[in-house]
Amino acid sequence: MKEIKDREKIFSWDGVKGEELIIRRMLYDDPLFVLKDYPKEKLKKLFLENTHRFFKENLSFWKLILEVNDDELEMAKFQNFRMKCKIWNY
Repeated sequence: MKEIKDREKIFSWDGVKGEELIIRRMLYDDPLFVLKDYPKEKLKKLFLENTHRFFKENLSFWKLILEVNDDELEMAKFQNFRMKCKIWNY
């Protein structure tokens, strides 16, 4: 448990806690540690609620790892205004 707290400190540069910290870890930490530290269902829920924060590469990676199907992802994107307005750099 102490090791988790130590790893969380790295991503809590502004003192934030909770879901924001988990999202930061999903974006910047080693995925093996993230998957070990949090239940997959919680990560999936946060991923679908915050799809606009992931770049294409991260989006595809977490989609595969969390077993999100295309319909779930499209519904999450449709419900997220920021994702609908995002301009991808192809």
